[in-house]
Amino acid sequence: MRSFTSDSELSVEKFKQLQEENVRLRRAVDELAILNDLALAIGGSLDSEKIMRSIIGKSIRALGAEQGDITLIDVNHANPTQTLVRSMISTSEHSPLHLNQNLLGWMQINKKPLMINEPGNDERFKNVKWDSTIKSVLSAPLMARSKLIGILSIYNKRNDSDSVFSESDQRLLAIIAAQSAQVVENARLYEEEEAYRFMRRELELASSIQKKMLPEKPPVIQGYSVSGKNITAQEVGGDYFDYIKLDENRWAFCLGDISGKGLPASLLMTNLQAILRGQAFHLIKPGEILKHANSQLYQSTSSEKFATLFIAILDTSSNEISYSSAGHDYPFLMRKNGTFERLQTGGLPLGMMEGMEYEEERFTLDEGEFLFVFSDGVTDATNNQEEMFGEERLKQLLIDFLQSEDLSDSLIETVVGSCLKHCGNAKLFDDLTALAIKRVNN
Repeated sequence: MRSFTSDSELSVEKFKQLQEENVRLRRAVDELAILNDLALAIGGSLDSEKIMRSIIGKSIRALGAEQGDITLIDVNHANPTQTLVRSMISTSEHSPLHLNQNLLGWMQINKKPLMINEPGNDERFKNVKWDSTIKSVLSAPLMARSKLIGILSIYNKRNDSDSVFSESDQRLLAIIAAQSAQVVENARLYEEEEAYRFMRRELELASSIQKKMLPEKPPVIQGYSVSGKNITAQEVGGDYFDYIKLDENRWAFCLGDISGKGLPASLLMTNLQAILRGQAFHLIKPGEILKHANSQLYQSTSSEKFATLFIAILDTSSNEISYSSAGHDYPFLMRKNGTFERLQTGGLPLGMMEGMEYEEERFTLDEGEFLFVFSDGVTDATNNQEEMFGEERLKQLLIDFLQSEDLSDSLIETVVGSCLKHCGNAKLFDDLTALAIKRVNN
């Protein structure tokens, strides 16, 4: 009798073990099916939003949750809990749920699955003010190359009366997160690369347009040699120079420097060029041109944006040049006796203050004398030893050129070439722009 009872108990125990094994195997098969389905859904895509929504949707269905989301972390931000993007799916009418900063911080430190079935009583987050609709939370880290790139979370178990997640739920979500993380990261990196390529194409187009707006070649003016050059520190820049023929005897020469760098400065430079070309034909005096340009720039730009500008008008019938400066670096007027003057007359930079008046002066160029106008990128050009090119080097080049019979293009090439040689392999911090007007023998 004892033997029969013992055998019966053993059979019942084996039957229970077989049932448990069947449940375990069935769960394993279901998990493999879920993971296989997920791999098929996200494996061939590089659309990060589509990938994340697939991961969230399949996690919600597989684990019977109300809502889910993926929070990507900005790994380049100084704040380790700064989020980059969040994608969510909900099967309920509740407002969207999401991890708060405390839980994000916990995941940054621990980098392991997190299960919370009693939010209000969890000692790890006792100071967290929970949304009343959150009954349970299950989160798993998205790890790529040993770095936390995001968090996969689901909320509120649906097919359980207590709305709680189990250890097997936690294990499955961790597997889903581990399988998905690199796919999400690859898609994000691909999209970043595509955005960078698009930006490069846009900048190249902007650079091409900007170069076409600058003079292609210097004007031919009897008795004068004129030359100018611009080298941008980035794809597009904020420096500007121009030659504008006003009539048979008069030419306007401009050189400006827009505050800031890159595309914003380039756009403002384009605006300034249009203003100057529109005003130069209607206004005779450089001071009047600057006054009107200042008014238009002030009205069309924000207060932190401004431009320095030097404008000179040459009258070949009298060899007189009238000029005015809007806060620009003082140009050099080089005299044949070896002396020089710095041209300072004018007013504040354009766009800084409304209603500005700009004074002007006149001078005459004799044969061999020249006017040299430049942007601060010339004197501020810096090498790897943090040594600027400086005004003394520039001044010596200009004095040496006084003894030369060369034309102005030679001076421009010498100055720009000397700046670049001084910088060596150091990256240009600012645009280089120079303009020279030399009176030569007829």
